[in-house]
Amino acid sequence: MVATLESATAAAPAHVYALTLEYDGTDFAGWQRQPGRRTVEGVLLQAIAAVAGEQPRLTAAGRTDAGAHAHGQVVGCSLRRHWDTDRLRQAINSALPEDVVVVDAAVAPPAFHARFDAVARRYRYVVAARRDRFAVSRQYAWYVRGPLDVEAMRHAGDRLVGRHDFAAFGRSPRPGGSTVRTVNRLAVRRVDVPDIPATPNQRPRAVVVVDVEADAFLYGMMRSIAGVLVAVGGGRMSEDEVAAMLDAGAGQRARVPVAPARGLHQWRVTYSSPGQP
Repeated sequence: MVATLESATAAAPAHVYALTLEYDGTDFAGWQRQPGRRTVEGVLLQAIAAVAGEQPRLTAAGRTDAGAHAHGQVVGCSLRRHWDTDRLRQAINSALPEDVVVVDAAVAPPAFHARFDAVARRYRYVVAARRDRFAVSRQYAWYVRGPLDVEAMRHAGDRLVGRHDFAAFGRSPRPGGSTVRTVNRLAVRRVDVPDIPATPNQRPRAVVVVDVEADAFLYGMMRSIAGVLVAVGGGRMSEDEVAAMLDAGAGQRARVPVAPARGLHQWRVTYSSPGQP
């Protein structure tokens, strides 16, 4: 009888869900589970085990670095039990720490894979260019001594749009994998952030926001793009040098400045199939 029950359980169809996560990456050693380290995948698995009694295999749209943040990380998981999606979201959130939350849960197709089924990803990088260092929100932006030439950053960014070999900007998730990626959109803008409270001598502070949407990203690619554009904005690199890096290959990777993880925000993941998130 035990063998019969075990066989029936193993044969039971899995119920697949797509979870959309938001998290503050400051105190995490990245997304991927690592022995002895606090990771987003690790705490999510613990929460699912606590409420569902299962340890499912998870798929994620992207593996964020230690210290990087997410606002729309999509995670696929298969559970033996059928859940109402809102009940599942609330149950998992009740077991998660305060720096990670499931903002949405949806039923996904049986073969759903959060990474391989994604058709586009958007990342945002935030740079605070100012004379003095800042105390509030410093874990969410890269402080650089300003000013930055935003127009020069835009022109350099335009050279990165399209299908290119980004080997100088990062490495493939798979050993020997392709480093060719398509950047659909790259925008650089200055956003005023009013001081609260303000004094008569204060002007609105500003951050520079870099948004990049691509079909996929190499490991380190977004942070390298941000580092290069900040170098251009600070006058330490030219637009032509940025374009030349696309032709240089992995041999030039050491020359590419890499921005710190704290300013990186995984923003949104896009899927094409109607049944997917």
